[in-house]
Amino acid sequence: MSSYQLSGYTGLTLNQLQVLYSKYLVPTLKDKAKSTTIASAVALLLGYLAFKKIQEPPHEIRHLPHISYFTMLRSILQGEPTSSLSKRLVIPIISCPENNGLYARINGLGWTVHVASPEANKKMLMRTDIFPKSDPLPGTDGTLASRFLRGPNVLLLNGASWKTQRKLMNPAFHQSIPVNMFGGLVQRLFSVMENETGPINVTNLMMRWTLDVIGQAGFDFDFHATDEPENEWVQVYNSISKGMGKPLWFFFPVLDRKFLWLFPERRKSHKSLDRFLEMLDGVIVKKRKALKENKRNPSMKDNEKDLLTLMLEGSQTGGAALTDRELQSNLCIFFFAGHDTTANALSFIIYFFAKYPKIQQRAREEAHKILGDAPQDVIPTVEETKDMTYINMVIKETLRIKGPVTAIPARRAAEDTELEGVFIPKGTLLTSDIYNMHHNPKIWNDPETFDPERFKAGGEADMLASSGMPWMPFGGGSRLCIGMNFSLAEQRVMISMLLRKYTWRLPEDSIHKDELRTNNIGIMSAKILDIIFEKIY
Repeated sequence: MSSYQLSGYTGLTLNQLQVLYSKYLVPTLKDKAKSTTIASAVALLLGYLAFKKIQEPPHEIRHLPHISYFTMLRSILQGEPTSSLSKRLVIPIISCPENNGLYARINGLGWTVHVASPEANKKMLMRTDIFPKSDPLPGTDGTLASRFLRGPNVLLLNGASWKTQRKLMNPAFHQSIPVNMFGGLVQRLFSVMENETGPINVTNLMMRWTLDVIGQAGFDFDFHATDEPENEWVQVYNSISKGMGKPLWFFFPVLDRKFLWLFPERRKSHKSLDRFLEMLDGVIVKKRKALKENKRNPSMKDNEKDLLTLMLEGSQTGGAALTDRELQSNLCIFFFAGHDTTANALSFIIYFFAKYPKIQQRAREEAHKILGDAPQDVIPTVEETKDMTYINMVIKETLRIKGPVTAIPARRAAEDTELEGVFIPKGTLLTSDIYNMHHNPKIWNDPETFDPERFKAGGEADMLASSGMPWMPFGGGSRLCIGMNFSLAEQRVMISMLLRKYTWRLPEDSIHKDELRTNNIGIMSAKILDIIFEKIY
């Protein structure tokens, strides 16, 4: 294939491909990864992808506008923020008058139709018979991500198996809103913040805090990440989390399966996952034994029990029992869906409050109205979190403009169908493009402006919702995120207590002064986000 022909497929010449490899891919390799052996292996992989896989979309969906694979790869390896990628490549496509909010681009599963239309998303997410979930990691057995995420869990199952698990878990998630536990961990956070001097990296701090929350709320395990950030279990989990977020392994999973012996750091991540899974197995066995021996705390309210306990109790009272493997797989999914997502949402909320002090003060006044303005920590009740109207508006607008989840797990069309008048052939992969739908000027007025008023009663969001799913940071339809109410309550408790305790602002030299700068792969996260906090009491 000539340089000209390759450019036609990828948007790059061979010389540009060489620059991409040497300038952006090689520096991502660690330790001895720049050795001749590894460089040759990666070069061979790039060649394979260029000549065999990186082509135009299959003819069945070639009628859709598309973004080439190497254009996406180059953007990711350059670290282009999600917002820049959206403005440069996606919004010009979906904002055209003739476009119905659908376009194609390649990802880890292959060529996928991205759906950024409220009406089309509603049809896709409501018709699970036509658009069932697809295996998100086909052909990746043995990779770190596959070992952590794949399995018989409520996120990935379809049909009767999914319905059985969802039916069992729904009561647990509706009962478990442990606001006292949330509040106690916020107080632990405050004690750590008081010992800090200068700006605080809230991205890191929220990651640590939400790890403690998901550990205690999920299965009554205290990581002590907030107050002991270097302890053994925190390092174990961080090794897993960081390992799954590296672009190299996302684009080249075969390295994880066939060439792991070349990457010492990657082997450490796999060993960390071994330890983590063994720990979960031990917790499950211990919980089952305690319930069998009736070792329960009768004074503990259901909403303060951990999710694992509630699921096991539910199976004892007539619900379908989950196997240890199913419980382990679902606990992993709780971490994946509930840790990084909520941590980054909280970081983004804190950022927008720092950028817009008038909005921060209005939210503080609401917290004082509900919880009082006495100079002492007050933990909200479940009922009080429901009264936080303006704080909830800020949370929802943050999840619109900078929602950590930018797309949902892929669906696969089970038959020939159509979306918004566009033919979708059987077998096509599709995903809801949440971020770009939230930023589409054909849907939202002035979408790049942070405006919580959109979410007041009868406001823009309410009017848009009558015709589809324009706001869906938690997905939608029958497979709406089971932990949505849990996460929103967690955010309200943290933010209301933080507003009463501190005022905060961005440092003058913040890299985020004009716009929040984020990554562009996986869960959206801010680059180092330093905030200056000042105590009120």
